Amino acid sequence: MGINLTPEQEQIVQDELRSGHFRTAEEVVGEALRTFHKRRQGGDSGDGNGAQQEAVREMIAFVEKNCVRLRELSVKDLIHEGHRL
Repeated sequence: MGINLTPEQEQIVQDELRSGHFRTAEEVVGEALRTFHKRRQGGDSGDGNGAQQEAVREMIAFVEKNCVRLRELSVKDLIHEGHRL
C-alpha cells in the first residue's frame, strides 16, 4: 500500500527518525496507527483514564522535546488544555 503524506506529516516522520526513536518511516507510521487504534478503543486501561494518561504523557514529552518553559502554568492548566484537544 502506498500513501501520500502532507509536507507537515512528512516533517513529523523526519523529526521522529532524527530523534532516534524509530529506524524507519514504517515504524513511525505503525506506532501512529497503534496509538490511533488505542484511542479509538478508549485507551489502554480499562478504567477510562487511559486517554487522559496518554494526553498527559504526550504533553510532558512535547515539553521535554521542545524545551518549553512552563512558567506560570500549573498541571491543572495543562490537563485542561489537553482536554480541549
